[in-house]
Amino acid sequence: MSFLSKNIFYRWFQKKFNQWLVKRIPCSLEHYLSNRNVFILPTTFGFSYLFFIVLLFLLATNYQNNLIMMLSYLLASLFISAMLHSFYNLSGLKLIAQREVYGFANSTLYLPIQLISNKTRYALSFSFNDDNSAFLAVINKEQKNDEVSEVLVPFYAKSRGVFPSSRIKVISEYSLGLFSCWTRLDFSSQFIVYPKEKAIKLEQMNAIFEPENNEIAMNAGSGDDFYQLKSYQQGDSLAQISWKHVAKGQGWLTKIQQQPQSKQQWLRLANMPTTDVEQKLSYLCYLVQEHTKKNITFALDLCINEQENIEQGHIKILANNGKEHGQKCLLALAKFKV
Repeated sequence: MSFLSKNIFYRWFQKKFNQWLVKRIPCSLEHYLSNRNVFILPTTFGFSYLFFIVLLFLLATNYQNNLIMMLSYLLASLFISAMLHSFYNLSGLKLIAQREVYGFANSTLYLPIQLISNKTRYALSFSFNDDNSAFLAVINKEQKNDEVSEVLVPFYAKSRGVFPSSRIKVISEYSLGLFSCWTRLDFSSQFIVYPKEKAIKLEQMNAIFEPENNEIAMNAGSGDDFYQLKSYQQGDSLAQISWKHVAKGQGWLTKIQQQPQSKQQWLRLANMPTTDVEQKLSYLCYLVQEHTKKNITFALDLCINEQENIEQGHIKILANNGKEHGQKCLLALAKFKV
């Protein structure tokens, strides 16, 4: 059989097997392991061990040697005991995954999975069952009795976007390494990957910030603006008391101050200093994070060029500030389609 035909057969088998897994183990954020979703097969060492048992049995019957016969029976019982231990090491374990994981492109993201068990577990390994992934590191974890622990399964994000997680392979070769007990679970989780941030030089800033009315929007000063006076109440800060009025005998009054309102800033995709769309998104990612850290009010415009029609997917996010607004803007950058 040629390499091409083997590859075609393997892909066909994988497709049929995945279709069967969808019916057998449907996607869910929670999975409870039982005989319905746990599979067990001998390892290479297990097959060698079984072959040795059969060889001993044939040798004993041929030479009618009871001692060798008892040894073959003993090894066979150990083989069966190891199979049961391997199965019960996974059976009864409850796993709960997080629905969404956030991160940046060209970095490793980790999917947290909680392990809930009523007994001690040994040598559990977790990895993504994804042939196209370049990063399939495995995490070993010992689950102790009556303990809720967590494992972090790594996923390398090559590019921005929203990626559904592939099935996670949970495997254990406990005990003695004779059997491989495994399952493949679909947690229906998502990896939301933001563009990789790229800093912008200071001399490029003026061409990027576009406040309303075409004015340059600068961050407002740190001082507060005086607003009005009110009667002093117990508990008011002494720093807010109008001592001038106290000195004049006009009573105790407290100054109420308000924060100055900074002018609205527009972060526009079309104004980024490059022609590459992905680099534009990287610049915007950096600016969105900087504005969020400094709590600056800003709006986001993901129009590729000024002539773009609104009906062609022109995305605008109105001005706001805070972490929720920053997350909303980063999510729009991750989902942006060129």
